[in-house]
Amino acid sequence: MVAIKKMLIPVDFSGTGIKVLDQAILMAEKTNAEITLITVLEGPFSYMGPDDIRKSVYKNQKYEKQIFDEADRNMKELQEKLIKAGVSKVNYLIKAGGTPYKKILLMAKQTKADIILMGTHGVSGFREFAMGSNTFKVVSEAHCPVLSIQKHTKKTGFKSILLPFRDKPHSREKVDYAISIAKIYGATLHILGVSYDPASAKVKKIPLEAQQIKRIAEKQGVNCTEEVVHGNYLANLIFEHAKRVNADLLVVMSDLDKMNISEYIIGPVIQQIVNHSKIPVLTIHPIINSEMFNNNEVDWAF
Repeated sequence: MVAIKKMLIPVDFSGTGIKVLDQAILMAEKTNAEITLITVLEGPFSYMGPDDIRKSVYKNQKYEKQIFDEADRNMKELQEKLIKAGVSKVNYLIKAGGTPYKKILLMAKQTKADIILMGTHGVSGFREFAMGSNTFKVVSEAHCPVLSIQKHTKKTGFKSILLPFRDKPHSREKVDYAISIAKIYGATLHILGVSYDPASAKVKKIPLEAQQIKRIAEKQGVNCTEEVVHGNYLANLIFEHAKRVNADLLVVMSDLDKMNISEYIIGPVIQQIVNHSKIPVLTIHPIINSEMFNNNEVDWAF
C-alpha cells in the first residue's frame, strides 16, 4: 500500500478550494494523514524578499500587514474547520511574494508531503500552450503525486477510477498508486490501454499489459475492468471513456513528452487532461528505477 501520511493543500479561498478541502477531509479520515495548508500572497508582496511580511520595511507595511492578518484569520478558520471535521493534525503556512507554484513546490519538499491536493480552474487558448496554470506547473515539477480538483467536481471520494496507459517505459509507481487508492476508497479500477497506431507492433503488447495490470490489482482484492482503444487525440479518448464508465478519478503520469504531432499543436496530453478534465486527476511523477518491468514483465505509462 502507498502511504499517505502528510498532505499539502494550497488554498486560494475560491469555490474550487472548498471542494479540495472536502476531498482532503475524506482522504485524511481514511489515511489518518496530517494536513498542511499553504496560501501564497501575491500583489505588492511579489517584490519582497522575506516571507514574513510582518518584518517588512516597505512604506506600505501597514497595508501589507492588514492583508496578512486577514489571510491569517481565514487560515485559522480553515484549520478549525478541518479539526472539527476530525482531521487529527492541521498546520498552516502563509507565504508572501515570489511565484505561487514555486513556493508550493518548495513547501512540498520542506514538509516532506506525500501528496499535494489543489484546485484548478483550467486555462485554454494561447495561455494554455504558452504558460499553463499554476496547478499544471506543480503537476509537472512536484516530487510527489498531485491530486488536482476541478471546479466541475460534484462529489467527494472515488468509486470509479480510470487508469489509462500506453506502451512506454517508466516506473510502475502509477499502477501501484492507482491500486492503493482503489483499495483505500473501495473503488473499481478501469484499465484503459491506448495506442496511436493500430498497425504498430507494440499494439499487440497493450492487451497483454492490460491483463497483467488487472491480475496484479485483482490479487489485491480490487475490482477491475479492461479495454484497449486506438486513436490520435488521446485526451479526448480518455475523457470519453471516463464518461462511459462514470469515472470520478483519473490516474496518469506527469511526464510531458510529445509523442504525436497533435500534441505539438494543442499541448502534451497530460496538460490537456489537467486543464480540461471534469473530474479530479491524480498525477504521478515518473521515476526510472531498477524495479522497472522488462522481458517477462512489462511497464506502462501515460
